[in-house]
Amino acid sequence: MSQITIQCRLVASESSRQQLWELMAQLNTPLINELLRQVSQHPEFETWRQKGKHPTGIVKELCQPLKIDPRFIGQPGRFYTSAIALVNYIYKSWFALMKRSQYQLEGKIRWLEMLNSRPLAKVGQEDSVCER
Repeated sequence: MSQITIQCRLVASESSRQQLWELMAQLNTPLINELLRQVSQHPEFETWRQKGKHPTGIVKELCQPLKIDPRFIGQPGRFYTSAIALVNYIYKSWFALMKRSQYQLEGKIRWLEMLNSRPLAKVGQEDSVCER
């Protein structure tokens, strides 16, 4: 996966930068944390983990009531959209990693079961597999 980095220079006034910083730190970041928490506590979370993905619309649904929550009210619409997109991205990546880890674990378990299902040779007897 390639990633493009964009560099820009802020030429806004000190007060504008301060206002943006406070908006991000005091409203948007807590909104993102709350969305992450709510998704992780959703009743269908374990099903999503097993499937390796979640319905992306669920984050938008969870965000709707938070838009009128006093803790998060007053953000521009694009901040809510950005928070939803970020939470979807985080969980999409995490669920994919968990699914991959689950496949690897299941493969190792199958391999171990195959090894354990072979009858063990008695001490002093040679294993026919080793003779090849």
